[in-house]
Amino acid sequence: MVNFLLACFISLGFAQTTPPRVIKVGSSPVVSSAGIYLAQERGYFKEQGLEVDITDFNNSSASMTALLSKGELDVGAGNLVSAHFNAINMGQKFKLVADKGHLEKKKDYIALLVRADHITSGRYKTPKDLKGFKMGLTSLDGVSQQIVAERILIKNGLQPSDVEFVKLSYAEMNNALKAKLIDATIQIEPFLTKAVLEGFAQNVLPATDVHPYQQSAALLYSQNFIEKDHDLAVKFMVAYLKGVRDYNNAFEKGKDKDKVIADLKKTLKIEDDNVWNKMIMVGLDSDGKLNEAALKEDMEWYLNKKYITALPAMTELVDNKFAKAAALELNKKVKKKK
Repeated sequence: MVNFLLACFISLGFAQTTPPRVIKVGSSPVVSSAGIYLAQERGYFKEQGLEVDITDFNNSSASMTALLSKGELDVGAGNLVSAHFNAINMGQKFKLVADKGHLEKKKDYIALLVRADHITSGRYKTPKDLKGFKMGLTSLDGVSQQIVAERILIKNGLQPSDVEFVKLSYAEMNNALKAKLIDATIQIEPFLTKAVLEGFAQNVLPATDVHPYQQSAALLYSQNFIEKDHDLAVKFMVAYLKGVRDYNNAFEKGKDKDKVIADLKKTLKIEDDNVWNKMIMVGLDSDGKLNEAALKEDMEWYLNKKYITALPAMTELVDNKFAKAAALELNKKVKKKK
C-alpha cells in the first residue's frame, strides 16, 4: 500500500526533485563575448541540459578573479589582465580554458581611436602626435590593451609617460571622447565602429600593427567547476563553441548573418544595423584554442613592468582539455552531416 501511494505521489508530480545546478557566468558585454550570448539566446545551453545565469561586468575583468577563486562564479569571460596571473601566483585556483578574443589580420577588433576634431584641426596626423594626449584604458595596472598602447607609443618614438592614461569602461571611453574629456583610447568592438559612425572619433591604427596575434581575452573556469562539475564544464564548452561557430560563419561567410545580428542585439543593445554591418570582426577560434605563445609574450611584459611577481607555469594557468573535448564532439557531428 505504501509503495502504491508513493507511486501515486510521484506520478502526480508531488515527489521532491533536485533543483538544476545553475552555472554562474560573468561576462563583458562586448562582441568578443558573442559565443556566450549566442549560446544563451539560441538555446545551446538548454540543449546541453544546462541552466546558466549570466552577469555583465562592464569594467575590467579583474573583478571576476576573486569570484572565480571563491567559486562564486563558475565561468568568467573577459579581457586578460595582470590580476589573473597574480592570483595564480598566489595560489588561487582557476584556469584559462578557451579563446574569447584574439587579434589577427582582418580581425582588428581592437584599435587606436582618436577624436575627430584633433584630426580635422591637424593636431593629430600620426601616432607621434599622441604626446600630451589623455588616453582611455580599462585598467592602468596591467591589461591587454595597455600593452597595445605602449607598443604604439614606443614604435613612434614616445614613452608611456608622454601621455596621461585615464581608467574608463569601454562605454565610458566613447562618452568621454564625445564630451572631449579624453583625446584617444584603445577601443574594442562594438564601441569602435559606433564611435566612427557617429563621427566623434576615427580609427587611426589597428592593434595588429603592433601586436599581430595577441591573446587579448579568454574564457575562464573556476577550480570547483573543473573538479566537481567536469561533465557540465564540457557541456558548457560545447554550447559556447557552437555560439562561436555561429558568429564566425555569420561574419566570415555571411551564413544566417541577419539572424545572428538580431540575436546579439538582444544583449549588446546596438540597434543600428549599419554598426553591425561595418563592425570589424573579432578573432574567435572555432575550436576554442588559446595562443599560448602570445599569452606568454604578454605575461613577460607584465613581469617586466612589475605588474606580476613571476611568470606562472602554463600548466597552472591553462587547461585545454575542455575545448579539445568540445571541438572533437562538434567536429564529429559536422562530419556526420557531410
